Amino acid sequence: MYVCDDFVRRAKTFRSYFEREGLTLRPCAYDALSAILIEKAGFDVIGTSGYGISASIIGQPDIGLVGYGEMVERVRTMINAVSLPVDVDADTGYGNALNVYWTVKNFAGIGAAGIRIEDQVWPKRCGHMKGKQIVSTDEMVRKIKAAVKARNESNPYLVIGARTDARSVYGFKEVLERGKHYAEAGADYLYVEAPQSLNEVEILVREIPIPIAFNIIPGGKTPPFTLKQLEEIGVKYLSVPMICLYPAVKAIMKALNELKKGNIIDVAKEGVNWAEFNEIVGLKEWRKLELELLSEEELKEKYGTTNIETIMEKEAEEAEALWKKKKG
Repeated sequence: MYVCDDFVRRAKTFRSYFEREGLTLRPCAYDALSAILIEKAGFDVIGTSGYGISASIIGQPDIGLVGYGEMVERVRTMINAVSLPVDVDADTGYGNALNVYWTVKNFAGIGAAGIRIEDQVWPKRCGHMKGKQIVSTDEMVRKIKAAVKARNESNPYLVIGARTDARSVYGFKEVLERGKHYAEAGADYLYVEAPQSLNEVEILVREIPIPIAFNIIPGGKTPPFTLKQLEEIGVKYLSVPMICLYPAVKAIMKALNELKKGNIIDVAKEGVNWAEFNEIVGLKEWRKLELELLSEEELKEKYGTTNIETIMEKEAEEAEALWKKKKG
């Protein structure tokens, strides 16, 4: 499978984050727009959130209702929208070791810089939910080896993360045992779902021979550790799955409530304006390309000038003036 140079660059960059000092944050996107916003905010990597993708695609909880094909297509649109490394939450790999091999191959093919699989039984569920079950250590080891084989055949810099949900199923001792086996199988980092104390995290960092990662969700099972605390004890990677989803939901609800009250002008205060949004989604670049593809005769006939910058400035001024007039 051919992987383009840009995809190799992204994976190589992402891999380097585990070798540098300090904690790398993984804010999670659930669609292309939220991925763009993470990049514009200046972060180094974008994570995908299976929880958020499930909510945004089908409006249902993260209990394994979104399948492999739907996830690949959604992630593809996110990778295409940004230039940052994108680290993919690939659930359980959607089956056995053969499914994991195929999953990793195809995510590498669409440009994933990293991919994480977990040891839950499929259909899985969000790690902070009750009722989880996990596969045997041996089965997960086979999955990791399959993922590594697919990585080596596709993009040797692709980062393979192994997640364990053993903490809430069999206890902390099982996490340590599995973590060592997962590292030996070739995982690049261990993602521990819902550690319960800083002491547990410190033990993980000390005992597991690969970098430790986990997530923090407001109201979830992981205590609200501070970034400083985690960095001081050596955590390398922290996922923040709801950083885009929860604030977006709250803002939408507020705007809809204002609209229900008939406050159409107040609705505008709740979000970005026309020009700001168009800047986020790159309308200016598309409009410029559209004009550049016209002949000088067509430009002159339609706009009275062949100067593309002048045309675009005039269009922007007209839109702004019209909105100001309506508000007045």
